[in-house]
Amino acid sequence: MRILYFLMAACALNAQTSLVSLLDSAQKNGRMESYTHQSSAAKLGYDAAKYSYFPRIDGFGNASFVDHTGGFDAKQTYSAGFRGEFIVYDGSRRENLLDQNKALENAAQHTLYGAKKELSLDVIQRYFELQNTRDEIKTYRTMSEQLEGQLERLEMFKSAGLASEDALMRLRSEVSNARYGIEDLEYRAERQKRELETITNQTITELESSEVLPPQEVQMQELDKLNALKYTRDAKVHEAKQKDASNLPTIKLEDHYSFYDYKNDPIAQMRVDTQNKFIASLSMNLVDFSAASTAKQALMVQAQAQSSELAYAVKEVEHNRLLASRYIERTRILIDSSEKTYDAATKTFDAVKKKYEARIVDYVTYLDALHTLTDATNQLSRAKRTLYYAYAAYYFYAGLDPKEFVR
Repeated sequence: MRILYFLMAACALNAQTSLVSLLDSAQKNGRMESYTHQSSAAKLGYDAAKYSYFPRIDGFGNASFVDHTGGFDAKQTYSAGFRGEFIVYDGSRRENLLDQNKALENAAQHTLYGAKKELSLDVIQRYFELQNTRDEIKTYRTMSEQLEGQLERLEMFKSAGLASEDALMRLRSEVSNARYGIEDLEYRAERQKRELETITNQTITELESSEVLPPQEVQMQELDKLNALKYTRDAKVHEAKQKDASNLPTIKLEDHYSFYDYKNDPIAQMRVDTQNKFIASLSMNLVDFSAASTAKQALMVQAQAQSSELAYAVKEVEHNRLLASRYIERTRILIDSSEKTYDAATKTFDAVKKKYEARIVDYVTYLDALHTLTDATNQLSRAKRTLYYAYAAYYFYAGLDPKEFVR
């Protein structure tokens, strides 16, 4: 049993966190739940508007007690019944209310879909940034080990009078700077890890190697952000049209069916036990001092403002789509350049290290070559992961969820 426990603990320590699992978990976080509830609420609002087309049936009842009765008053009167109501015409108020709520439902759905896609892009970026930081820590630690080894070697030369104090102090300074860089990067990695855990609600261990598939014949779709703006504007237009209904007649049919009971009634034989009353009514606003028309104008101005926002958003999306394609091309060129820089830096450092240990070149040349190799290593690693993010950004601006293309 103890052996099984240790095996499970070892597996837990060696478990890797995949990008796919983080994306799945992130799309169930509290913020996404909020968008989901808002979408559900909008759908219920549409259902409520739809049900307003059905007749309404109410029940009622009352009892009255009179202490001093006249010649025709009953001492106690009881009544109960049902009242049915149906609106025949209301100036298209309910029709526009239904259209308004349907537009709001669509806007909420697209807001939810858009938030999920945007969250996927954010998680992908944070995931690769954390990997980059952890890789930088590894290269700094390698550099630190190289420096500490050379420091020990130089201290031996200094004790034998074969190295200067200046070279020794410079190398000690470089070792301290490397430790400083490692500590700074470790804090950055911890902060990035905590932020990613907050978004995904998942504990992160070692990061599994993940990639985003390159786009091939992607069918562009309209962004959910644009659809949400369109439906929000349409909802405002339908709300404005409802104001016209106040200047049109409302025709309503009602049917009241009542039951009566009387106690101590002097004219009980003249009263009815049941009664059905049918009412047809028409009502219309005659004067409201332009209240409805002014309210409509205010709503139409708001809709116009949303149309302007939509037009700007469309241009912004087109601009971002072009940049997303250009971003992929740029990153591929950077990778090619970084690979060449890395190869050159590796060969240079190997040659300089041999010459430095043979005391052919000084410590300044060695340190420059070591820093160049470290920077080239980090640059190549970052460029490769930037390409994956560029792919994800391209999918996002194509109207797709980048999560579907992560492997």
